[in-house]
Amino acid sequence: MSFLASGLRLGAGGRARTEPAQDKALILYEFENCPYCRIARESLSAAGVRVEVRPCPKGGTRFRPEVARLGGKSMFPYLIDPNTNTAMYESADIARHARNTYGSGRMPVVHRLGPLNIILSIAVFWARPLRGMFARTAEEPAQALEFNAAEHTPGARIIREFLSTREIRYVWSSMSDTGSPALYDPNTGEVRTGSLNILTYLDGTYPS
Repeated sequence: MSFLASGLRLGAGGRARTEPAQDKALILYEFENCPYCRIARESLSAAGVRVEVRPCPKGGTRFRPEVARLGGKSMFPYLIDPNTNTAMYESADIARHARNTYGSGRMPVVHRLGPLNIILSIAVFWARPLRGMFARTAEEPAQALEFNAAEHTPGARIIREFLSTREIRYVWSSMSDTGSPALYDPNTGEVRTGSLNILTYLDGTYPS
C-alpha cells in the first residue's frame, strides 16, 4: 500500500538533482500522514535541503508544545529556517520557500492541481490509514538520527511512520547516491540501508 500512496502523488517528493548551499539545517515540525505536512515534505525533498524533523504525532508530548510556544498555535506543519530567519505554518508557504530559496523554482505537477492536490494528499491517508499519526513514545535518543531518502520512496514512508510514532528526532535529506533509504545512528554508530533492515534496527533499539 505504500507503493499506492506514492503513486497517488504523481512523483512529487523525488530526490533532488543537486545539493543546495545551506549553513544550517531547517527545522520541521510535522507528523506522518498529515496531508499538509506531506505537501511540505515533498517540496523540501525536491529541493534537497537538510531538515531536522521533529515529529509531532497526535498525543505527542515531546515536540508538540514547542510549536505552540514558538509560533503561537498548535498547527502543522511548522517550519523554521535559521538561514533566513523565517518561520511559517502553511504548507503552500513552505513549498514556495523551499522552491524559491533552495530549489529550482519548479513546482511538482501535482502541486499545480489546486484543490485536487489536497484531495490526492488526503487519499494517501486511506492507503496508509492512521500510520504514523498517534504517539507511542519511545526513549529519546541523545543525538538526532540521520536519515537519507527521497520523500516519495515507499520504503522511506514506513520508516518515517515509525519515527513519527516514536517521536524520534532525525536529520533528513533526499540526497543519496543509491536511492535506497539509509540511516545512521550517531548514538550507537550503526549504519543501516534498506527499509526492512532499518525498520528492524529501529524497532529493536527504540521500542515504544
